[in-house]
Amino acid sequence: MERYFFPRDGFSEGAKVLNVSIDLAVHGRDSAPRPPVEAYLRVIEEPLLRLVSVDLGASADITNLAEVFDFAKDYLGLLKAAVIASGIVPPGLEGSGHSLAELLARMAGPGRGLEIVSHVNNIPKGSRLAVSTNLLAALISVCMRATAQAASVTGQLEEHDRRLVLARAILGEWLGGSGGGWQDSGGFGPA
Repeated sequence: MERYFFPRDGFSEGAKVLNVSIDLAVHGRDSAPRPPVEAYLRVIEEPLLRLVSVDLGASADITNLAEVFDFAKDYLGLLKAAVIASGIVPPGLEGSGHSLAELLARMAGPGRGLEIVSHVNNIPKGSRLAVSTNLLAALISVCMRATAQAASVTGQLEEHDRRLVLARAILGEWLGGSGGGWQDSGGFGPA
């Protein structure tokens, strides 16, 4: 998460950025703090792409490439943008007529697919906490790790992988139209 502090006189050269990684909880409601956003990926025994947003209560089983690029169809645009920006479904495949099942078979094995799940933990929309960008970065990171595009499956990303995730998150913001921007991507770095 990041906050921007600008001097009252309007001179941005005096601005400071504070990057802080925190778990959140509401006193009296939550039993323990949780990460602001969570992202999961697993291989499933169906030749499709299953996208799930726990907090939005939305899910879709996608069986063709055209659906991946249809951001207006449902509330899963951010997950679709992550799938494209991460390279699981390269942007150049839009309108190509290729088979999603064949693409998934190359990654996960014949007859298999991927399930990608996102969860924003009780952060209200419009919180100004760069939630969409950080969720995109988490989704892209998990997708890159699962497809061997990142050096490690667990732990901190190496610097070159982290920079690639940030660049792809900016692409994902543009693709999905979530309203975040390049300035939000600073929250996905070492604290």
